[in-house]
Amino acid sequence: MRKYILIIFMLVFSVSAAFATHLKGGEITVRRISDKTLTYEFTLTTYTENNRANQDQVEVNFCFGDGSAIIKAKRCCGTPVDIGNGTLKNLYKVEYTYPAPALFYKVSVAIPNRNDGVRNMTRSVEVPFYVETIFSINSGLGQNSTPLLLNPAVDLTAVVGQPFIHNPNAVDAEGDSLAYRLSVSRTGDSETCNPSSRGITAPNFKQPNEVSSLPSNFTINPLTGDLIWDAPQELGLYNCAFIIEEWRNGVKISETVRDMQIEVKDVDNKAPKLTVPPDVCVQAGALINERITAIDVPSKTGRVDPLTIYSFGNVYAMDTVYAVKQPYATFASIAKQNSPASATFRWQTACQHIRKETYDVLFKVEDNPPFTVGNGLKLVDSKLWKIQVIAPAPKGLKVALQASNAVLTWSDFSCALTGAKTIIYRRTGACSPVVNSACATGMTATGFVKIGEVGIDVTSFTDKNGGEGLLKNTNYSYVLVVEFQNSKGLVNYSPMSESVCAFIPSTAPLMTQVSVLKTDIIAGEIQVRWTKPLKLDTSVFKAPYQYRLKRGEGQTGLQFAEVGTTADTLFVDKGLNTTEKAYRYQVDFYYTANGVLKLLDSPTPASSVRLQAQTAEKSVKLAWTAFVPWSNDFQVHRVYRETYKGSGKFNQISDVSVAGPGTYQFTDMGTDFIPSDGKLDVSLSADSTYCYYVQTVGRFGEGLPAMRIENASQTICVKPLAVLYPPCAPILDVTVPDCGVQTSNCESISVSNLLAWKPVVSGTCDPNIEKYRVYGAKSEAGPFVKLAETETLAFVDKNLVSHIACYYVVAVNSLGVESPKSNIVCVDNCPSFDLPNLFSPNGDGKNDVFQAMYCPRFVKQVNAKIVDRYGALVYEYAGAIAGFGWNGRSMSGQAMASGTYFYTVEVEFDVIDATKAKKQLKGWLELVK
Repeated sequence: MRKYILIIFMLVFSVSAAFATHLKGGEITVRRISDKTLTYEFTLTTYTENNRANQDQVEVNFCFGDGSAIIKAKRCCGTPVDIGNGTLKNLYKVEYTYPAPALFYKVSVAIPNRNDGVRNMTRSVEVPFYVETIFSINSGLGQNSTPLLLNPAVDLTAVVGQPFIHNPNAVDAEGDSLAYRLSVSRTGDSETCNPSSRGITAPNFKQPNEVSSLPSNFTINPLTGDLIWDAPQELGLYNCAFIIEEWRNGVKISETVRDMQIEVKDVDNKAPKLTVPPDVCVQAGALINERITAIDVPSKTGRVDPLTIYSFGNVYAMDTVYAVKQPYATFASIAKQNSPASATFRWQTACQHIRKETYDVLFKVEDNPPFTVGNGLKLVDSKLWKIQVIAPAPKGLKVALQASNAVLTWSDFSCALTGAKTIIYRRTGACSPVVNSACATGMTATGFVKIGEVGIDVTSFTDKNGGEGLLKNTNYSYVLVVEFQNSKGLVNYSPMSESVCAFIPSTAPLMTQVSVLKTDIIAGEIQVRWTKPLKLDTSVFKAPYQYRLKRGEGQTGLQFAEVGTTADTLFVDKGLNTTEKAYRYQVDFYYTANGVLKLLDSPTPASSVRLQAQTAEKSVKLAWTAFVPWSNDFQVHRVYRETYKGSGKFNQISDVSVAGPGTYQFTDMGTDFIPSDGKLDVSLSADSTYCYYVQTVGRFGEGLPAMRIENASQTICVKPLAVLYPPCAPILDVTVPDCGVQTSNCESISVSNLLAWKPVVSGTCDPNIEKYRVYGAKSEAGPFVKLAETETLAFVDKNLVSHIACYYVVAVNSLGVESPKSNIVCVDNCPSFDLPNLFSPNGDGKNDVFQAMYCPRFVKQVNAKIVDRYGALVYEYAGAIAGFGWNGRSMSGQAMASGTYFYTVEVEFDVIDATKAKKQLKGWLELVK
């Protein structure tokens, strides 16, 4: 009888051991460790119960997603280690070399079994734990690593009715952008790598908040990674999973899954509250020194527990490639402080910390209740603090005048950055200082134009104004910006330097008015005004004085002819063609020396205001320009419309607040917005003519007389269009990809399509094209979606996984009316798959595998058989191209002898053209050693 009892006991024990459970959470990280081979290091991190099942879990089975068999990985690195809250951390590492690049591989691990009694899946004790990481192999990615999750899955206890929060504190070694999204808990066969039996949604899985009938929310912040369950309602165990996406230059290059367990309890405890500083942006070289504080929230019975504040992030010293370069940040915190608790973060930033992405530092506070409260169950609060480190602004900018030139000098740039150069910007007008917005880089101030650039080692620049010298009595502001390449090869900028101002004083008069009095082809009139010479020393430059007015044609004309002399500061120039032409004026000032008139100085010329009109159906668009030594920017200009054609009476219809020259415009729809001089709304019609002029308002900058400068344009008369004609449809052309053999950049994971088009202007089409809209679809049947708007005649559709696409373009006029569609152009992929006739599987890393050569492209499926000279099958494969490749071994794994073998390969391509969808290859190959 005792023998039977012993047998029954042993059977029960073996069954319970087989289903012993211990897994709370985990994830897989991937790191390329060779720049010559496709060799990667894979690390599975698990968080487990401290029990016999975890002690026995000394190895796990890895699958690498390329058709290879299971490879076992041993527990390593001094684990398991106790990380608190009843949780052990375990590491399993293995190395593996892939046969070829691929858009994506999926590495996965499945372990029997999950804990029993998980409420949001069926019979969890029979469901293997499963995690996966998907990543791209591409030479352009270098020795890339997937994100590392610094915050362990240890904060796994929630309290009924209280918010639960967990943040993985994911960091990326290369500074790639990260995003987060919820997923589902999955499962898989732990003893096979068959894709059909792995990555399957756990049976009857629900998100944790979907179990109870009482409402709650379970979400993850896509930017910060905060996983929040706002109000757990029912006790028990729950599993969840989320994905960390890694993005580089707009392309997703990996996905990492963390699967974890949350236990909901009901205890007399409340989570503490943490306070962190606002997100910060600093220039490299700045010292960050901040205080982090926390308080404990009293429990139901009024108990307040000691607190410990932790911090995680790759800004701290870490024995891993994920750590930033020195100097590292430090975090000073005392364990089990009385509430309120505090800690100090300190980081001396440096040039090597500059990057586009933020540094995410996680702070976590944990309470320490007595053991009598839920066995010392600890609750936490956590917050993510984002630190942006940007390039420093150029320093020490100064300006000195040399004759009519401005000589700029500045200090050496404090950072050695790839491809760095200094860009010089200038603005004419008021000398107000520039201000960098928070974390803004590049030129963000209005009115500045680029006038030059120099290498980063050059610290001076002379502004000669294109060889013409700077204008006199004009304020010039200068600002520097450094342009450089970031770690991903993209162009980045520093913030703006402080501005400096240059002003070349002159005793010459100031031009103050060039205003059209009369619009006519032969009898036009322009009134010209100027000031007396500024600060004239009459004891040196003696009377009598004379002004000689000179005129040039066009707003920027340089050929001046004298039109009159006067002792006054006003002159009316008559007999002009103000209907068709603009004019530019300059006045020379003469004084008397020894009875002879001598030229003292000449002011900067000023042009007349030129008004243009563009008509449409029931509207008239006006635009105007002026080239003057004062500033018409950031003023209110006025628009006038004649009461009726020929009346000679004009009514102001609008005030126009302008910024820069591109804003000098107004569209008249018939409404009079200025009722003070009589409200005269009209319905613009094609059978009537409407006449307009504008009046600009300007001022001089600092150091010059304060005055309001007003000038009128010529009068222009137009008729609105009778019918609103759209532009003509453009003619589209798409550059077809090169279908020749590709021998470089084989590992590119994205392609581009280049679109170019020609505008068509004919017949009744509106010739005034303002921009173009580009539409695209996966097939000619659509649906088409808008891809871009551009004012150019070309567009590059980037970051595509396939060339397959159809496009059309429309032209858009100033009123937003689209042309008919252009011709639709569809692009197909250029399939490529070729095989060599010789390989040498001798382990030297060169030609060890019989596989496609010359960059195979757009391959969907490969079916291959290889036989020896006797017809015996030695290799067979059906699947994606990533797994195709014969290593010179038989079906049983034995190395084959040197000699001739014969292959039959059928390839399916991802193409539109059915005639190119398949390719059959038959031939021989030579195996040599």
